[in-house]
Amino acid sequence: MREINEIIVHCTATPPNFMPNATPGQRVVEVRRWHVDHNKWQDIGYHFLIDRNGELLHGRPVRLPGAHTRGHNSDTIGVALFGGKDGTKDQAFEDNFTPEQAATLRKLIDRLQSQYGPGLKISGHQDYANKACPCFDVHRWLNNRPLRTNPVQSTTIQASATAAVSGATGVATAVSALDGTAQTVVIAAAAVAALALLWIMRERIRKWGSGER
Repeated sequence: MREINEIIVHCTATPPNFMPNATPGQRVVEVRRWHVDHNKWQDIGYHFLIDRNGELLHGRPVRLPGAHTRGHNSDTIGVALFGGKDGTKDQAFEDNFTPEQAATLRKLIDRLQSQYGPGLKISGHQDYANKACPCFDVHRWLNNRPLRTNPVQSTTIQASATAAVSGATGVATAVSALDGTAQTVVIAAAAVAALALLWIMRERIRKWGSGER
């Protein structure tokens, strides 16, 4: 029995509707064919694969080194998720994969850590190669910190923007009813308030982007 120190997560780089009329097992057979016929490997490179419906599928026997990460196969287990075609390394898990796949991957990781020790390292292929695979940040995902790439989607930031627009409208209405000196004072105060609001929004965007809220 070989020593296992790490799980490395991959994707198959296939579209969501890959072989739609095939069974999950038939899809594994096709990936095996790629690896054997095109890559000239002895067998499929991964030890486990996870279908779109969450079904856990077996590839190369775990007792044998895989062929999934150059220079890191001797003591690792390779797990591949079906999906990820045209994905990028900075995407979130749900951009390319299903909730069923997420649940199965977490269960598999828990099972393997119980079998090989809680210190078993978990990595993504992109940690060892200049590739997008597996098209999400494995470490962030494991820590339940969603990767957010579009701050406009944040309800917190949306609320700040709404407040800014509403406040600006109210100030404009009030200023129009004042004389010259009073208008200058109000406009100066509004400018200070606007700068403060911009700073708050910047901090919210920073925290939101890092997954802090």
